[in-house]
Amino acid sequence: MRARDIHVTREQEAIALLGSDAPEDFLRRVLAAAGWELGTWQLASLHHRPGAGATGVFSVEVTTPDGGMPGNGPGAPPGPAPTHACITSCPLPHPPGGVTVFHRRGVGTLSAWVHPDDPLLPGLPSALDPDAVTRFAFGNGYGAGATRVELRSYRPLRRAVVLARNGDERRYLKVLRQHAAGPLAERHRMLRAAGVPAPALAAGPVRDVVAMHAAPGTPLAELLMRDGAAGVEPDALLRVLASLPTEVLSLPARPPWASRVRDYGEGAVAALPKEADRIRRLAAAIDAVVRASDGGPVVPTHGDFYEGNLLIEDGAVSGLLDVDALGPGHLVDDLACFLGHLAVLPALHTGYAQVPEALRRFLAAFDRRVDPVALRSRAAAVSLTLVAGARRRADGSEGAAAGDDGTPEAVSRLEVAEQFLAGAQQLRVAPRRRRT
Repeated sequence: MRARDIHVTREQEAIALLGSDAPEDFLRRVLAAAGWELGTWQLASLHHRPGAGATGVFSVEVTTPDGGMPGNGPGAPPGPAPTHACITSCPLPHPPGGVTVFHRRGVGTLSAWVHPDDPLLPGLPSALDPDAVTRFAFGNGYGAGATRVELRSYRPLRRAVVLARNGDERRYLKVLRQHAAGPLAERHRMLRAAGVPAPALAAGPVRDVVAMHAAPGTPLAELLMRDGAAGVEPDALLRVLASLPTEVLSLPARPPWASRVRDYGEGAVAALPKEADRIRRLAAAIDAVVRASDGGPVVPTHGDFYEGNLLIEDGAVSGLLDVDALGPGHLVDDLACFLGHLAVLPALHTGYAQVPEALRRFLAAFDRRVDPVALRSRAAAVSLTLVAGARRRADGSEGAAAGDDGTPEAVSRLEVAEQFLAGAQQLRVAPRRRRT
């Protein structure tokens, strides 16, 4: 068996293990090391990064070692009782204290920790501490007891977003890996100096946490659910991308989603194992069309351009969020990212009934700016990358749930990728239109 195949098999075994009964022993041991007894538990979300590993986030209920309920009584560890713990197959070459390491045949090394003590996000505990957040993000004049914090997004070992409220004021705290917060802060300053509506910094970076003011506007996702974002012209999105300053070209380049479509295909295989042959054929076909199509010139790009990162006010983009991947790239990849995400929305919620018409509207406009074959093939790649994360939990957390043969959402995303590819292949043999 080739090394790549062995790696893929290990990831699939890790996903299967995290969705089984096996984590109970791991959870019991890592919680015991922190001074707690495990009560009930369940898998809350599963995060798979093809080629990097899989991480399970588990909700847990705990008791004190003497069987009592958590509190400040005798035998209770200091601090609040944990509500979550994590187990990962991602490599941690030098796991810090608080991480318990296990070895499992067929999977390799597993590491576990009690949330929020993420080994690669050292700033997360303080970002979830209301008193620390008050001092850091709001400053003098704000009562610490009035601050409420909410974990809005968590990608284990990668990043987290925390919403902090104090009265009518809001701050968004972004928690990143070591040495990543400084460059992110510089990106925000660069964009705002150029008039691009990125959120304004409020504080930081400190321990790789930055705090940002809330940007104005309505989330584009909300407008898409309301009426298919009928009041948002495609040119509004093209204008904000065109406003990215030339300084962005000096930033490190990050590969677009389409460049790793075969790897992401293996992530889709893990979510839909019964469709393995179909997925691998699709990934290979997408890769072939992407490589043969015209990506266009290198320009400043956002890198993760989709409805979740766009706020709209008076028909214009008033908030451009998550600029971590800002750098040189191709306009077609930003537009394909938008279309690939847009096309999967109807399967996520019935409220997106008007999205198919919006998709046609945006696709027609984008066709006039970039190569239509490149646009569709790259949108197919983006949709395929979303298969592995198709299942969403009721609390809105990201990640697929394990232990079944897939979900309607996963199958739908696979079909969307196939439809985009079919469109690209049809255009390859049809007369090509000139772009304007």
